[in-house]
Amino acid sequence: MTQPTRESARVAKLVGLVVDRYQEIESTLPLLSRELSQMERKALKVAAQGKRMTIGAIGSALGLPPSTTTWLIGGLVDREVFRREADADDRRKVWITLAEKGLSLARLMERIPDRIAADLLYKLDPDQREVFAGLVDTALGRMERAGEPQE
Repeated sequence: MTQPTRESARVAKLVGLVVDRYQEIESTLPLLSRELSQMERKALKVAAQGKRMTIGAIGSALGLPPSTTTWLIGGLVDREVFRREADADDRRKVWITLAEKGLSLARLMERIPDRIAADLLYKLDPDQREVFAGLVDTALGRMERAGEPQE
């Protein structure tokens, strides 16, 4: 195993601080922490990305087997976070959408990254913010290209 460079150790520290801050903010939102387990919050985040999804699509995005996903989604439906809707053309297919409570919880979760970004940028002067944002753009671009198939 290679030793981390000084730069990678500093980036790892920043990532760790961001993760800690995310968890801290999430825990201060009693509605989120009281209503949903960590896996349920992940399911909510996945379901909030699309208008409607199948249980299989949610399970695939979470890396869960069908039986676990069905159990997880069933609990969220029972608590009126998700809603099941039968497909109009195929009675075997069931669509999962966010219920009103799920929409409210998803909106709470969406604001967490904005709060973290504000925390990060608050102590920087405008020039430093611009440089930092440029470095983040470069890093994100390279990470996105790394995930693309090579020709």
